[in-house]
Amino acid sequence: MLRMLVADDDQNERDGIRYLIEKHRLPMDIAEAKNGKQALAMLQEMQFDVLLTDIRMPFMDGLQLAQEARGLKPDLRIIILSGHGEFEYARRAITLQVKHYLLKPIEPEEFLDVMRLLATDFEPQSNRPQPSQPQSVKRYTASAGEDTEASGAEEAHRKRAVHEVIRLIEQQFDRDLSLDQLARHVHLSGSYLSHIFKRTTGQSIVKYINQLRMEKAQELLNQNNYKIVDVCRMVGFADMSYFGVMFKNHFGMTPAQYREKVRSS
Repeated sequence: MLRMLVADDDQNERDGIRYLIEKHRLPMDIAEAKNGKQALAMLQEMQFDVLLTDIRMPFMDGLQLAQEARGLKPDLRIIILSGHGEFEYARRAITLQVKHYLLKPIEPEEFLDVMRLLATDFEPQSNRPQPSQPQSVKRYTASAGEDTEASGAEEAHRKRAVHEVIRLIEQQFDRDLSLDQLARHVHLSGSYLSHIFKRTTGQSIVKYINQLRMEKAQELLNQNNYKIVDVCRMVGFADMSYFGVMFKNHFGMTPAQYREKVRSS
């Protein structure tokens, strides 16, 4: 089991990285630090195989951290996270023997490829002794030094986030809603929100939105005083043909057929 320290001041990014590693059952124990200063303190006290660090952080940026880490642990694998256009950082990262350089927002497949390559790097060392309990870093969090298994409070927070997203969808179903927009509203990464939404509701966000829109469209068509083209717009569809396809998939008939059925009943 590899031990990786993730240093990023953005909790959403840290959650997203943890989610990807746990979802794909990668052989890694993760510790978290919310800034470079905390990360350096953890590197001085505990054993890690991999450091994954954002560049822009308070107190100490990622390249300063990488430089200090390289001095402490010459064999440490270092991965840098960076936004687009930070090419000077990339150039400096090369001089620090950084193993990989990933752009934000993280592409899941690229990230997983890098993690698998790292796991391959360490295969010959897989039988080395494990650190004693005081050095254990399994699910250690820098800010609290406690186990971060999902607690009751954390689960409640996730449910509140999902309920807030549902509230927003119900208020704004007639608008162009995107996963990124909804995730920003509750301060989560898109991938993490998608995961907890489906776990909580049993549906994907897209399916939930479309089902709500179909129910609202049915209500409006029942009223018999709106044109079908107006109903299409009122429930958030810009394309009349697509609205018709979605409605037929949901109710087994076109909007016009449904309205005719309502009128004849």
